[in-house]
Amino acid sequence: MDFDVAFDRWLDRHAENGSAAAHFLNPPADPSVLDAAEARIGFALPADLRRLWLRADGQQDIFTIADPAPGRVLCPLFGTYSFLSVQDALTTYQGWLDIWDGGGPDFDESFNGEAHVQRRGDDPVHREYWRPGWLPFSDDNGNAYAVDLAPAPGGTIGQVIVIGPDEDLRRVLAPSITDFLADAARRLRAFGRSSGERPILYFDLEGRASAA
Repeated sequence: MDFDVAFDRWLDRHAENGSAAAHFLNPPADPSVLDAAEARIGFALPADLRRLWLRADGQQDIFTIADPAPGRVLCPLFGTYSFLSVQDALTTYQGWLDIWDGGGPDFDESFNGEAHVQRRGDDPVHREYWRPGWLPFSDDNGNAYAVDLAPAPGGTIGQVIVIGPDEDLRRVLAPSITDFLADAARRLRAFGRSSGERPILYFDLEGRASAA
């Protein structure tokens, strides 16, 4: 499936579920910003990740948006995970890189042992807490959906994985962002909603939550 078709279908599914995700997307990133991001992390960005950020450079913070229009329900773009701007993705990546660089052998001993990190079945992802090449594009309080730019044997560059302090099961959600969006649109269902001045709708992308 073409990326733009998958992304537009994803936004349409949000609208069908009563959320206004498209309304709160940021303007597109400049291509030069993406080129600079590649130089900074030392990896080429997958084509569909570039296209994602060329459609929108992340989304506004749903908790700080001033005076949302009446009837518009706020939501993170990726289930419970907000869509990061390029700069926020790089800041998050650098934070992990600093920990990894500073930890040395202690990082492996402290974080990468079987007591801390597992891998789902034969998913082609490294059983590690973090490694260079795992670039987040979304965030949920420190947990992230990330593109894997340095996959394990059998994996695909650009596959979507789950990382973070509360996510100890390394798993591949899709072989690409395009596939991730297409699959998420098929399975998307609302499972939680807060009311009040800032109504917020959350979605389950992995089929793990019960519908509200």
